[in-house]
Amino acid sequence: MSDQAAEAREAAIRHINRKCEVVAVSLLWSQTVDLFASSVAEELRPVLERLRKLSPDAVKVSVDSIERRDQGWVVTIDGSTGEEVTLTDSQIGDTARTPGGGLLNLASDMKVLLAAFGADVQVPPIEHLSWADTAPMFGAKAVPGRSRTSLILQDQGFAKLILTEKGPSWDRGNVDPFKIEREFLQGRNAFIFIGQEPVDSQKFEQVRRMKMGNPSLKVFWLVGGNQLKQLFTEYRDFISVVDVVSFNLAEAGGFFGFEPLRKHHHDASELRKMIAREISRRTLELGAWHVVITDGARGASLARKARGGLVDFVYSPLIHENVVQVDPKVHEDTGCGDSFAAAIAAYFLSNPERFKLNEAANFAHYVAGIVFQRPRPNLIAEDLGYVKAALDKAQAGGPLVAQRQTFDRTRSQIRPALVTPRGPANRVLVLLVGGDPADPSQPHVTGAAAALWRLGELMRKGDYPLAPLVRIVPRISTNPAAKGKTWLHFVERTDLDRMVAEGVFCKAVGNQEDEPRNGVLLSDLAGLEGVYLLRAGLWEAIEILSSEDFAELFGDIKFWHFATENVDERIAWHARQWGVTKEQGQEIVRQQLREYVVEHIGPQVRFSHARATNLEEFYKEMTEQLILRVDELLAGIFRRR
Repeated sequence: MSDQAAEAREAAIRHINRKCEVVAVSLLWSQTVDLFASSVAEELRPVLERLRKLSPDAVKVSVDSIERRDQGWVVTIDGSTGEEVTLTDSQIGDTARTPGGGLLNLASDMKVLLAAFGADVQVPPIEHLSWADTAPMFGAKAVPGRSRTSLILQDQGFAKLILTEKGPSWDRGNVDPFKIEREFLQGRNAFIFIGQEPVDSQKFEQVRRMKMGNPSLKVFWLVGGNQLKQLFTEYRDFISVVDVVSFNLAEAGGFFGFEPLRKHHHDASELRKMIAREISRRTLELGAWHVVITDGARGASLARKARGGLVDFVYSPLIHENVVQVDPKVHEDTGCGDSFAAAIAAYFLSNPERFKLNEAANFAHYVAGIVFQRPRPNLIAEDLGYVKAALDKAQAGGPLVAQRQTFDRTRSQIRPALVTPRGPANRVLVLLVGGDPADPSQPHVTGAAAALWRLGELMRKGDYPLAPLVRIVPRISTNPAAKGKTWLHFVERTDLDRMVAEGVFCKAVGNQEDEPRNGVLLSDLAGLEGVYLLRAGLWEAIEILSSEDFAELFGDIKFWHFATENVDERIAWHARQWGVTKEQGQEIVRQQLREYVVEHIGPQVRFSHARATNLEEFYKEMTEQLILRVDELLAGIFRRR
């Protein structure tokens, strides 16, 4: 090798290993001014519960504006329709005002956290870009404008609800915050923090291009709510250049195309950990280096790529257990996730070349525990002593808080527990997975619904000779569109509430908490010999396959998946024949995302590769495939009689 070539190689290596000159944190699109209500009047709660249904995680609701008027706050839900709600001072009490928002909380916490590492740790200067109303808090470069407002409501018997404005306010004629932000980030060898961004933000492409030209650039992405309402496919290229990405578990499920978690999953720790493993695996597979997943006070996880195509995964359960004692009388999980992410960020900044996964996860666990014992959502200077104690505790090694494991980066982590069916051999349950089983419009979207709909029609008309041996297990639904559907039975809300109170529903299937409510009757899962066809969601299928109760009911439980094929063609069918809503189009794409998971679970049958060229042919083909498999099952059960 020539001297010139050797020098060029050395120069390239030095370029890769350049030290960051600055830590750049733009707070423009992430920060809020938080208003903490002191109470929630009883008469206000039904109105707020209706608002809660607009939220993917049943906590954060996006609204157009929050304004102070007379003796209260006027919340505009939708400016185009004029829908608004007035919350008077007599209904919500005094409101404590504090700066907030995910990235702002993280940036605020880092000021305290980095101080705990001592003077020996050399962290590049931290520079902030902020709206004028919070700039003095950070000594930030101020941009003329006002932060978003968030109204946080919580009281005895009323779970936390956060109403948040969709964006900040600035003089659009005289201020260009996008240009100011571009100049703030451009041309610097930096550690860049990215948080909440407008849907049309160009920052992702800008940072991606910066990273491609400068491998030493470090990127920490605290994924914002706007991004989590999209699908990960829209950010595939950006995930590949991120050094640390942080998600909220419930919101990230939707981001990756999974069904939403229901209220009864609140304490389903093994299921939530399984989902955290799968989201971590897929994020690392897309190119990120480290993944943080927070889940409020229930816990958090940290993962990174390991040798041999493995994932190194650490899970910290229950933030409020095994903590640095601060004030055990206070239990407030607001900000716990941001503080966990901030601790990881501070640990990463303190020594990015020697990042100890378990130690970092334990430190973050203790830090989140400090915030959990505070009525405020972030650390302040007086917490420094507690943070130093947390760092000492994490570095000492002591009893490990975190549970560490490794797994294959190419294998899905969504798997049911192995439970052998023990019920009557002549009763077989078939779980049909594909789409939302409680949505009456799904025949226009999924093969599973189309096949059940058409098979039900054949059975009703007497055109399927084996109908007496087949039961389509219906869902009881409060959605009026369920009327006339074979796999759905419509009931009034009052009737469903009565049945819930009587305990007639199967707990693992359906949703009795949120509208539109639905469930499956226990009586419909018992009785005759033969094949029971139950359309289920992915999480429902996991729970059923892992359930001792279902093992006692059925001699075998089959897992059949209606995979989505020819996605582009099917969207075109919808557009021509029915008109396709954004939600339906998104559901079709999400089915395709779920296929990857289902394939690794190993269903016994995957209905796919549809040859149909129009919607009617697709209905017919899916039904014929289902009937063929059901006939085979029935022959196996009854042939010897």
